[in-house]
Amino acid sequence: MAPLRGGRVRGAEAVTRRPDDSVDAELQFHLEARADDLMAGGLDREAARGQALREFGDLEDARRYMTRVDMRLETTRRRRNYMGDFLQDVRYALRRLRESPAFAATATLTLALGIGANTAIFSLVYGVLVRPLPFPNPERLYAAYSANRSADMLRGSVSPVDLDDWRAQRENIEDLGGYFYAEGSTGVDLTGRGEPRRLDAVFVTPGFFPALGVQPSAGRLPSEDELVRGGRDTVVVLTHGFWMREFGASPAVIGSMLSLNGRPHEVIGVLPPSLRFPTDGADVFVPYSTIPDSGIPRLRQVRVLSVVARAKAGASADMVRSELNTIAARLAGQYPEDRAWDSATIVPLADVISGPVADGLVLLFGTVGLVLLMATVNVTSLQLSRAAGRSREIAVRLALGARRGRLVRQLLTESLVLSVIGGAVGIGLAAAGLQGLLALAAGQLPRAAEVSLNAPVILFALGTSLITGVLVGLAPAWRLSRGGVQTILRDRGWSVAGGRHSRLRRALVVLEVAVAMMLVLGAGLMGRSLVALHRVDLGFNPDHLLAVQFTIDPGRHSIASAPNSPAGYATYYQQVIEKVRTLPGIRSAAAVKDPPFRGNGERNGFNLPGRPVPPGQDPPTATMIHVSEGYFATIGARVDGREYTSRDTVAAPLVLVVNEAFARQYFPGERAVGKSVLAGRAQIEIVGVVNDIRQVAMAEPARPTIYIHNLQNTRVKTTIVVRTAGEPLAMAEAVRQAIWSIDPSQAITSVFTFDDAVSRAMARPRLLTVLLGAFGVIGLALGAVGLYGVLASLVGERRREIGVRMALGARPADVVRMVVRGGLGLTVVGAALGIGGALALGRYLSTVLYGVSPTDLWTFAGMAAVLLLTAGLASWIPARRAARVDPVETLRTD
Repeated sequence: MAPLRGGRVRGAEAVTRRPDDSVDAELQFHLEARADDLMAGGLDREAARGQALREFGDLEDARRYMTRVDMRLETTRRRRNYMGDFLQDVRYALRRLRESPAFAATATLTLALGIGANTAIFSLVYGVLVRPLPFPNPERLYAAYSANRSADMLRGSVSPVDLDDWRAQRENIEDLGGYFYAEGSTGVDLTGRGEPRRLDAVFVTPGFFPALGVQPSAGRLPSEDELVRGGRDTVVVLTHGFWMREFGASPAVIGSMLSLNGRPHEVIGVLPPSLRFPTDGADVFVPYSTIPDSGIPRLRQVRVLSVVARAKAGASADMVRSELNTIAARLAGQYPEDRAWDSATIVPLADVISGPVADGLVLLFGTVGLVLLMATVNVTSLQLSRAAGRSREIAVRLALGARRGRLVRQLLTESLVLSVIGGAVGIGLAAAGLQGLLALAAGQLPRAAEVSLNAPVILFALGTSLITGVLVGLAPAWRLSRGGVQTILRDRGWSVAGGRHSRLRRALVVLEVAVAMMLVLGAGLMGRSLVALHRVDLGFNPDHLLAVQFTIDPGRHSIASAPNSPAGYATYYQQVIEKVRTLPGIRSAAAVKDPPFRGNGERNGFNLPGRPVPPGQDPPTATMIHVSEGYFATIGARVDGREYTSRDTVAAPLVLVVNEAFARQYFPGERAVGKSVLAGRAQIEIVGVVNDIRQVAMAEPARPTIYIHNLQNTRVKTTIVVRTAGEPLAMAEAVRQAIWSIDPSQAITSVFTFDDAVSRAMARPRLLTVLLGAFGVIGLALGAVGLYGVLASLVGERRREIGVRMALGARPADVVRMVVRGGLGLTVVGAALGIGGALALGRYLSTVLYGVSPTDLWTFAGMAAVLLLTAGLASWIPARRAARVDPVETLRTD
């Protein structure tokens, strides 16, 4: 038999022989056995051995074969032994957790909070930022914009005429197409299927679907000649959601007719459920060519389209950018309308979709990472405290021959079991919390429908749990396994706990406090930012304001025959307003095309008398919003001069009301009332200046805006705004009936209150504030628990010292001060480190803050005071326990 390698047995574990030695021994045995048989038959030893070798064949080949078999068997044996040991360790870990239910519950809940929070936020980050767009080769998709560098407008909409030229002259672009969509503004009226309804519509041009690479889930997509004027463009493609809701996913709808805007449209296809671009809320996609010139004139200077482009395989973003810049420059030289729009901006489509929320999600992900770090540190501290009581057990096992590596593996397995249980609970918490996060986002999160606890998210949670388990168990396992056996046994295990473990736990508490300081500072800054947003002067009073939105169909209202009289649909517009004003419970009523936070208005150019536009530049522009008489009074805005009255009709001279931002920019230091602007050669008087009204976003200051009377410059999109005496939504049905009493076929787009519009505008900062605030509270609690745990452990370790001090005359108050001073000392060090970390990371917070600096002194001072107060309370509890130590009893016990 071959000798054993190593020559010594450690504990109960024998060192196995090498496979090569075993194979050689077995071959030798068979050769000698055959030689003995041959010698018994009369051959001498040499002849017998030679004959045995010849009969055996290729000895080296046999040796290699048997070595491979032995190695496979050895690997299987080791794997079986390892799995047996692992399962034994798992059972032992579960037994120990059952023996310490308080520790198990605390540690599991702590890890579950950290892992669950990380899983929930990662699901948002993955679904919105990481997950590829649901299109073929999404890395080749770009958003393309017209750029006017002289006016610093680098992401302007594209003219449909320019887009046709871009498509005709492209080389490195496989295809590109445009779409026109504005939430609450672009739609079509559906009639003939019950009550008239307004469908949310996306208007698309040739190239849109090919650029995205979309394939229908039923029917077909429109051909190019069905997307241009003069073609057969009365076709409609349904979104998958609308198909399910309206038609029960019946394939029979393909080929049927829908009455949209009073015209029959053939349903030719259904889009796949994965297509949620450019919005989740669309019902139908219809050709842009169906919009008449009376709605949006097809002129080169009218820029309304968003454009998506697909690069050819192998074409880089620089190649696409260079190509479109070349085409734009060529068009600028050919057409005066394009002279200032001589370049293009190219941005990856994924960045455009996720851009508005990317900074906030990255900030949240970093924040929950800090929460998980605190949870890990806290549980590590608990493990170290628990390990102090096991030091004698470990020493005895080492003395009996247990290997340190085997003990480390067992201790790490205990931590992994704990973290996996915490991870499983955390996934449950993430599943529950994710729905709340999406609801709190209130539709402000792009690609929200793609956010779920899918396989990559579950794998992330599992990986996080395993890594956390290793981190949690590493320090206690290392500390316990490297202690001196004789010292531990002689000192009953106290030296390990009182020395190395205490220093390490103090360091961990300092780290916890530093992270807690960063978390509470982030929460405090976001809280102040939200307060600043709430204090923003909206420019109107949203209380008791109801909005009912619809779009007038000019085809159903005749054109006026008398000169200088409003068009038929303008007459209908005025009739609706007057009818609503007569309703009981209505204090005032007016109309606006784009209410605050529900539309951005139109962009119109103008000139100022005596201020010629420099050559090569476009004239100044301002946002234009169409309103009715009494609109500013209804919403509670303030007007210097006057607002529109019933005398401002189509037959009267055109007049304007502008906002204060317009007056400040174009008439600085002057009163704008009585001034004029030029539209072509016509000079238009400014009769009023209204206070700045937040139109686009809470955090975005009002832009220079012109308000124009809808009867003097008519638009069909209308929002009736009423101020009610009671609950606004209670008047919604009465307003609907008033509209239908004049036109029973009028579809209603939406009904909402101004309070709801403001709340929705606050959804994104509110989500960040709530989450950062919650994580700050969790961090503060974890820091306090960690500090309390260390001080309580130290008090237990120093009972003898405290007893001696009190026996020598120390008062309980002196003991309390000593313990609290030690806790506050750790807190001050950690808080200083946390403030330094917060200052270093302040630039990331600055992207989501409003009205407060990321280095705001008052916030830093306030949050530091909160942390110190919490630390003082966490220190006082073990300090009171220390003050109750009986010195006589302590010394007698010792």
